Amino acid sequence: MPRISRREFVWRGAAGAVAAPFVLDPAPLGAAAVTAQEIVDRIRNAVGVDWKASTVDTFKAGEPSTPVTGVVTTSLATIDVLRRAVKAGANMVITSGPTFYSRADTPAPPAGRGQSASPQTRPGDPVFAGKNEFIKANNLVVWRFSDHWQLRTPNPFAQGLTDALGWSGYRSSGDPARLMVPPLTLDALAARVKRSLDARGGVRVVGSPQTRVRSIAMLPGTVAIQQAVAVLPGVDVIVAGEIREWESSEYARDVVNAGIGKGLILVGRSLSEDAGMRVCAEWLRPIVRDVPIRWMPAGDPYWRPAT
Repeated sequence: MPRISRREFVWRGAAGAVAAPFVLDPAPLGAAAVTAQEIVDRIRNAVGVDWKASTVDTFKAGEPSTPVTGVVTTSLATIDVLRRAVKAGANMVITSGPTFYSRADTPAPPAGRGQSASPQTRPGDPVFAGKNEFIKANNLVVWRFSDHWQLRTPNPFAQGLTDALGWSGYRSSGDPARLMVPPLTLDALAARVKRSLDARGGVRVVGSPQTRVRSIAMLPGTVAIQQAVAVLPGVDVIVAGEIREWESSEYARDVVNAGIGKGLILVGRSLSEDAGMRVCAEWLRPIVRDVPIRWMPAGDPYWRPAT
């Protein structure tokens, strides 16, 4: 793959910001300016869960004191989403996933073995630097909202995923993470998930295609093996975001090979959380009436080659 310079990355990002037509609803006339920090303070007061002392839900780029012209919610603040936010006239992006490709979420590559932990002494990377420069050039503010958003009851990521599948009416006892649906096969369920989420290639399935499905557990985001072990015996299928390859998928495969009719459908973390950030935009509107708020899906990063 040819190397791309930081200058070229920033230029391409700026060009993209002019290209795709997308407009937010206009802000109310005479509305007082609200800063990014003030919006975060309102979120913290309204979210309904205790705020953690240690959390990923912090500012990742930009100045908290920046006056906000519009808010975009998304599962990932990709360069494409940032471009569309700029075109929309929005300068605050609220994302459930990291902006800079790791849990550290800093605008420099994370330290590896034998490297200094200080970002100032690590080798530069044109993509990290270019993305950060695009954010600065367009006066953007990026804030992550993941830890506390998913602690709400009911889980808004599960709610959004269920809504996206068109199965809101099949929630078990009102819990969006548990569904009792009309009988269908695992193959048909996987096809519905792919179609409903506009998954271009990221859907993977463990289990026999003809397995009969009635009960479904929705586990968007990152799923630990402990969750899979606790949940799978009580349902026919888990629809999840991402897992460790050698954990939950192998557990599910051994369950299937033992002759137990179960299934596991994986759609990827970003795609599984996208609809939950639509729920976030709806939740935010009565809390932040000062500026327009819009959901922008990051979409599926994968595509499947023709066979």
